[in-house]
Amino acid sequence: MNITVFGMGYVGCVTAACLAQMGHVVTGVDPQETKISLVNSGRSPIIEPGLEDLTRRGVNTARLQALTNAKERGDVSLVCVGTPSNENGSLGLAQVERVIGQIGQLLRNTDKFHVVIVRSTILPGTVENTILPLLERTSGKQAGKQFGICMNPEFMRETTAIDDFHHPPFTIIGARDDLSADRVVAVYSNLERPIARHDTLSVQVYRVPTLELFKKNSVCRC
Repeated sequence: MNITVFGMGYVGCVTAACLAQMGHVVTGVDPQETKISLVNSGRSPIIEPGLEDLTRRGVNTARLQALTNAKERGDVSLVCVGTPSNENGSLGLAQVERVIGQIGQLLRNTDKFHVVIVRSTILPGTVENTILPLLERTSGKQAGKQFGICMNPEFMRETTAIDDFHHPPFTIIGARDDLSADRVVAVYSNLERPIARHDTLSVQVYRVPTLELFKKNSVCRC
């Protein structure tokens, strides 16, 4: 599968390298040229055990590259950009909105069904009230019919991120349509972990070890 990962920060770098290791063709996108140069030279922009070796192998096998601007939409886009706190303590969505606008422009010029997967840290209601309307406006298309959108929280911890990626307690997918959810399932098809599918885009997760606790209460960190 051809996958574009927006944001070469902590979550994005680990996600991109691990997906390339799984056999996907991955393009990392970030406006910072230093990060792009490091990835394309087989080096990691962040410090995480094992990530530099994984990045180098991805580049050497031509399954991982990085660009400052996305040129193609691929099969899915993963939004992994940061949401730093504003002065009032709220989450800043400027980077998310910038990336969503870019994806929307790419979608405008294609008839192929594309799925946008959100992994950035956001509050409940952000996908429905901000991200989805912006995608529909910039793409000129309708969610669920001409493109899909999903929420897919992650469970990675610093120093153990690679192992956490490959061995999550479960994979959580929030989507309103089966086609979009099935596409996310295909992304992680090599992971033999339980799948928790929900028909809401506000799905979130606490850092809990069991699926039962997730079913009772749900928050997201990316």
